[in-house]
Amino acid sequence: MESGPTTAIGDVATTSCERCRRRKIKCDRQCPCASCKKAGTQCVVSGSGEKQRPVPKSYVQALERRVASLELFIQQLAAADKSRRDELLASYIPEPGKTGDFGIIPSRKTESSPEAATEHELVLARARTGQLRKHKAGKSSQFFGGTSLFQIHHTSDCTPSTTSLVTDDETHDGALGADEDGSPPLFPDPAAIAAGHFPYSPHDETSQKTMTSFFRDQYPYHMCVYREFFLRDYDIAIGPYYSEVLLYSICAMGALSLSSPNMLAISSTFALHAETLVYASLDKPDLTILQALMLLGYHAIGHGKASKGWLFCGMAFRLAHEMGLHLDPSNWNNSSAASSEPQIDREILRRVYWAAFNADKQLSLYFGRPPALYPHESDVRNTIRIPYPADWQGLLETYMASKGISATAYEDGISLAGSFIYRVELYKIVHTMITDLFENRRHHADSGVLAATAQRIHVSLNKWLATLPGKLYWNQWSNGRVQPFVLHLHMLFHTTMIILHRPPRHLFLKPGISTSDDVEICFESLQALLRLLRTYSKLSYPFSALPIDVVHTLSVAAGTIVMKRIMEMGDDDVGTRKSMEVVLNAMDEIQYTWPCIVEIRESVVRALEGTTTAATRDASGTASGAGTTTNAGAIDTTMSGQHNPPGPDPILDFGFLADFSASSSGGGGGDTGVPPASGTVVAGDANFSISEADLGLLLTDDFLMGQFSWDDPSPDDPTFRFGETF
Repeated sequence: MESGPTTAIGDVATTSCERCRRRKIKCDRQCPCASCKKAGTQCVVSGSGEKQRPVPKSYVQALERRVASLELFIQQLAAADKSRRDELLASYIPEPGKTGDFGIIPSRKTESSPEAATEHELVLARARTGQLRKHKAGKSSQFFGGTSLFQIHHTSDCTPSTTSLVTDDETHDGALGADEDGSPPLFPDPAAIAAGHFPYSPHDETSQKTMTSFFRDQYPYHMCVYREFFLRDYDIAIGPYYSEVLLYSICAMGALSLSSPNMLAISSTFALHAETLVYASLDKPDLTILQALMLLGYHAIGHGKASKGWLFCGMAFRLAHEMGLHLDPSNWNNSSAASSEPQIDREILRRVYWAAFNADKQLSLYFGRPPALYPHESDVRNTIRIPYPADWQGLLETYMASKGISATAYEDGISLAGSFIYRVELYKIVHTMITDLFENRRHHADSGVLAATAQRIHVSLNKWLATLPGKLYWNQWSNGRVQPFVLHLHMLFHTTMIILHRPPRHLFLKPGISTSDDVEICFESLQALLRLLRTYSKLSYPFSALPIDVVHTLSVAAGTIVMKRIMEMGDDDVGTRKSMEVVLNAMDEIQYTWPCIVEIRESVVRALEGTTTAATRDASGTASGAGTTTNAGAIDTTMSGQHNPPGPDPILDFGFLADFSASSSGGGGGDTGVPPASGTVVAGDANFSISEADLGLLLTDDFLMGQFSWDDPSPDDPTFRFGETF
């Protein structure tokens, strides 16, 4: 049977074949088409199968910048002696699988130009940036690299944290006994859960409600679970794609998208029980354990337990290698012998691997740490759509929607599968950015080589954007209703672009930085992020459905606004206020989904107030004054209508990343603006201070002997450590 040619994401091609286009005759767009079949010739469809969009200007500019960096590298080679030339060639990292065909117009930049010098300084500073947080009470430490949320922070005197953190103690108080209406308690005793006394059965109303919430709202961003076949096995309580540990992990995530204090507590209950089941299953883990570990890792990180989340996800990545998921299932001769559905089994294994790959890059970018899964170690094919289970209509009406709903209402369609495929491709570029640029610890790394690497990554990102299929494309002039996962895909792109180009904070006020190409690219991506956030809100999509990387996106957006404010010397304008309001409003929307955003929001507010205060002092010409002056029409920096006390230091102190939450009891000091749920321990009381964690900027010996100047901290400052060894 004849079928039409398809695009990269499985959509039907919309372009005619080469022969029909050349002869200017009508093509039926089948494979082969009627005309070619009649003529007995080969039917060839060129290109992607879609009508091509004009090449974006940003892609052309990226190619020009790439050529400029290569020109500078060639000039360095020409001027170097033999030994130096060998060092440069040895340190150069070519693009995988490419020989370099850049026949673009030559750049006007020269090695001695100020623009080139600034670019080289920025790229070397980014590659040597990092933070080490150490706990004074013990020997534990945490590293955060150049891509992490921590890099918006400028090392300085720490301020006491006033954030309400989700700690293990939250489930202790008020846990015993049922509510007045006889329903299960919101905070079951952890000891009771560990002993097997869990209030929610797999088919309990609360379990089904939270599971449905996950599959309706969050599934496009957590496709480590194959929804249709999980529900099939869940319906009969047995099967290779269902287990209670995976169900309760799904319920823990689904409760978060309901975004309320009560559901936040229920989410913690589900997560605690799922963790108990995970620990009991580690002797013989199966595929559902791997899936559950990834979901629980996301949950823990979003609730201030960064170390636990990092370990859970790391276990999942190790299991992926142990189970051979990095090798395509078709490699095995007997892969279909033990299954009645070999095609479905193979496809689900592929999807789980690529979901783990995405999670690995997502968290490596989030924390600024080396990845665990490498593209060259894998030969897994891209995911495709597979047929629905035979009883899908009944499962849909039972667990997803009311009766009479169309079987395609929540379809795992072309756009959804395509967004997953292109997210993988984007994270492959992110992997290169992390390993070749930010985690480049090679001795004597040349700034010209690193600049060429940064430009190559920049070109790859722009090429990725330019080649997106029509169903996944978006720009500021897009009309109609855009799918939420498409908007999220573009949020990831612009977040990555800002991380690639943003200068370290200590270089914000260095001459030439504010007018550099890198900063201009950051501001362009910031405007795109703001448009995406406004579009997402205008279409009434819930921010609570977005995954943990939305925390990173909002942090990057806020940090870029603060960077712009600092570079403009604190000038207060309507555009800056409106931009920050968009970001702060989005943070408000996810405060009960990802509670770690609360401290980020307060840190941003302190930084913004600090830049306003500095500008006011400069304008008045006085070094001291009675109180802090704020500009008229200043940004509303309160959360949930409450007042946030101004912080004394304009730094971004992301204490939630450190996971050193106090287990003290007593009244909380400090107003976070977020009403704590019943039993919440506030980590802002007299017994807790974020200053217990030492902060240190990663300065290697190579970099300290370089040509860059740094602001030396006071030798008496106990929070600054140089020369840490990792």
